[in-house]
Amino acid sequence: MKTAAITMMMLLANAAARPQAIPNLDERKVAVCLERGAIDPGKAWVARTIASEIFAKIGVTVVWNDPHDCPATAIFISISQKTPATLKPGALAYALPYEGVHIRVFYDRIAQSSPLDNVPVVLGYVLVHEMTHILEGISRHSESGVMKAHWDKTDFFAMRRNSLRFAEEDIRLIFVGLEGRSHASILALNRKPVAVAAR
Repeated sequence: MKTAAITMMMLLANAAARPQAIPNLDERKVAVCLERGAIDPGKAWVARTIASEIFAKIGVTVVWNDPHDCPATAIFISISQKTPATLKPGALAYALPYEGVHIRVFYDRIAQSSPLDNVPVVLGYVLVHEMTHILEGISRHSESGVMKAHWDKTDFFAMRRNSLRFAEEDIRLIFVGLEGRSHASILALNRKPVAVAAR
């Protein structure tokens, strides 16, 4: 816990000291591949649209790719429909931020914990939360907003109103992470995955 906090402080201090660490608009793109077939296409489309809009509000473009032709630099999201109860109990998904590529979403848990009409919305925010773990490249959560460790009723209400946002420190860490991802070396350096439960 202390190591993650120290790492975050160092990254934020580095970002503040080096304005050039924030990438230009051409570099603020992230390729993502979402596994197909496990989710209703309409719900998947709504979730992808919500995720794209949330990132667009901070100037980041999400480029959704066909999972059968996924670029090597893309984030890959797999979907679980029958999640074992013993696998990260209580989590809606998890990411491997130090590996920098893989996310696993527990769709069955999202469906069980959300009203039917709200499932695509919650899925969209889960995608954003986990993609942010990958982009930031460290295991951490914020006190409020999208990257909160445990969402409550107020957060779910904000999702319905499309008003749950990133905390300022997350925006800075996303930009720093995007700069790192723009260098292919980041993929070679992070080969030992460490699972991080989102919730």
